[in-house]
Amino acid sequence: MIWLLLCAIVAATIALAFIVWRKWIAPWRQVEELVVHIGQGERPSTFLIDGGAQAERVGLRLEKVSEDLQQLKKQIAKRESGMQTIFSAMHEALLVVDSNRQVILANETFQKLFALPEISDGTPLLEIVRDATLDRAIDDALDRGGPVRAELTLDGLQIELDAVATRNNAGQITGALVLFHDITEIKKVDQVRRDFVANISHELRTPLSILRGYIETLLDSPEVSREELSRILGVMERHSKRLDSLAEDLLTLAQLESANPNLQLDDVDLSSFFEELIRDWEKKLANKQLKVIVDVPPDLPMIRADRVRLQEALHNLIDNALKYAGAEGEIRLTARRRDEETVLSVGDNGIGINKEDLPRIFERFYRADKARTAENIRGTGLGLAIVKHIAQLHGGHVEAESEIGKGTTICVVLPIAQNPNDKNRITKL
Repeated sequence: MIWLLLCAIVAATIALAFIVWRKWIAPWRQVEELVVHIGQGERPSTFLIDGGAQAERVGLRLEKVSEDLQQLKKQIAKRESGMQTIFSAMHEALLVVDSNRQVILANETFQKLFALPEISDGTPLLEIVRDATLDRAIDDALDRGGPVRAELTLDGLQIELDAVATRNNAGQITGALVLFHDITEIKKVDQVRRDFVANISHELRTPLSILRGYIETLLDSPEVSREELSRILGVMERHSKRLDSLAEDLLTLAQLESANPNLQLDDVDLSSFFEELIRDWEKKLANKQLKVIVDVPPDLPMIRADRVRLQEALHNLIDNALKYAGAEGEIRLTARRRDEETVLSVGDNGIGINKEDLPRIFERFYRADKARTAENIRGTGLGLAIVKHIAQLHGGHVEAESEIGKGTTICVVLPIAQNPNDKNRITKL
């Protein structure tokens, strides 16, 4: 009888334990498993929890939490992808470091700028970049909050950097953000502007000083001899013409460099075009007893160009050749086809240009050696710059060849299929 009672108690205990496990323990273990899966970023196959209505409500809430987390992950991934796209597409280099100078973010432009491989998050900055200017800028940003601006030179590039502190919601400094701007071209343009102002001041000062000096001479000495007066007026006329030429060339250059140069394109037959050029210069060529050679193949196709501007370019080249060819010299005018280009060239057998000067002769006001810039053959210093701009406006470029004692040849190279509005065409000079 006692054994039967003990068996009944054991059976009841087991049954009670099973009921407790089934009603309370098993559901919580299911809840634990679901929470683990959700915490790992996984979506469980089911959210059904055994244990009645209350357990079912817990399962539904966990399912809602899982869906919200999945949606939040998608939003974060989308935002990170968008930010990464923006950072990668930025022309400026971007660097973000924490307060310990460990890299949090460095975009592709930064890696290219400093010639670095892919940078892992958390990499100490000193392991990848050692630059005193950058270090000081980050120090100042971390100490004072910024913004800090500085300049550094990197492989011939002029780089301007702006550093500013990053902060958390409490306003505490957590790191620094640095943006790098390539200002090399801006510096070059600024230097060109300063050089231009200095050069134009010099070019104007000389003739103006001479004119002023002779005017003062005439005012102080009204009884100047007729011969002396004639000489003075001749000098004044020459320098006033120089001022006029300088003003005209400056105006032409300004028009060519304007946003809308207004080219009037037309079909140009080069044979008749060169004949017109020779007629325009016939008297001056004869006065210097220069031999002129014109070489234009009869089957050379017409080109599409602004006739007036092209004449202006060739007039400048002929004027240069006339100055430097010397008495009884030779001037060559040629036109030829070269691959997909038409090459118009003007050459002389004059004194030539030094090899080191040749790359710079198309700069405004650039003077080569003193032999070529003697006072009696001095021009405005803008002629070849004008030629270069006219060639570029036609989608072409200029070339120059020279040898001391043998002469110089300047070429205007125009493409067969021209697109004057193509701003991205690479020019050789």
